[in-house]
Amino acid sequence: MLNPQKAGPSLSSLLAGASGDSSEEGGYLLKSYLASWEAFHSVEQSQRLALNFGDGDPISRYGGLATLFRSNDVALWHYLNRKVDVVIDQKSGIVSLNVLGYRRDFAVGLATAMLNDAVAHMDQMNAEQERDYVGSAITRRARIEQALQSDLNALARYRSSTGTYDPKELYASNLSLLNSLALKQAELKSQRDAISDATPNNPVARNLGSQMTSVEGNIASTQHAFRPLARNSAAYEKLVVSRDTNISLLAQANMAVQEAQLNSEKNRYYLNVISTPSQPQTPEEPRRLLWIGGILLGTLLLWGILR
Repeated sequence: MLNPQKAGPSLSSLLAGASGDSSEEGGYLLKSYLASWEAFHSVEQSQRLALNFGDGDPISRYGGLATLFRSNDVALWHYLNRKVDVVIDQKSGIVSLNVLGYRRDFAVGLATAMLNDAVAHMDQMNAEQERDYVGSAITRRARIEQALQSDLNALARYRSSTGTYDPKELYASNLSLLNSLALKQAELKSQRDAISDATPNNPVARNLGSQMTSVEGNIASTQHAFRPLARNSAAYEKLVVSRDTNISLLAQANMAVQEAQLNSEKNRYYLNVISTPSQPQTPEEPRRLLWIGGILLGTLLLWGILR
């Protein structure tokens, strides 16, 4: 079992966990799963464990003396765990899966089935972990995107109903116009007063007065536009603040999704099989000569004690 984010120098491991100083970590996860009831249940029917483990001699077979003549599912589970040995290399993290059976084909089939089941189980763990890490972040991002879209739609409706794209720009434009009109009013007044003082009843002075009246009307209409503009500006600013806040939150949510995906990858495990289950031509057990010698020695010792 390989975690590429934590991988050390040994990438050619059979079932290497998070490598480095703790490369055996994934191996212990695998060992715990293979000894679990779930792993037993997944291969019990397909590999016909009760039938195949019951083919041995009356002493060591399932249902015999080895299980105290019990033949229930719990006894079969414990019997399977005695026949399956998981050895972890502490330095490299390589895990060896050893399966004992009365027939070669059954032992190879059981080892292959348990290995394939372990691969599927780890893939499922990775998928669940990804949902845990990434799912909530993606859901939060989707909510923020929806809120942002709602803000943009509200701004579009506001601009359509008021005919104003940005009240701040309109306010600045009206303020600049008002200042220009005030300067124009002051200039006309100065000219009119100067001409009236020099030549009373001068037609030019009357013309300047008419121009001043027009400018004063423009000033009044411009000043009147400020009041509804102020009311609209408050609603616009509320929409803009909400939009900008959601834009900022969306950027944070995107970063959170990326971090969640990174954390998910850091904790992902893969099973790399170096060697498929072997099919030896000769059995390794039972060691008959060793057992015969041991029984003979025990008999001689007992005979010597009882004499």
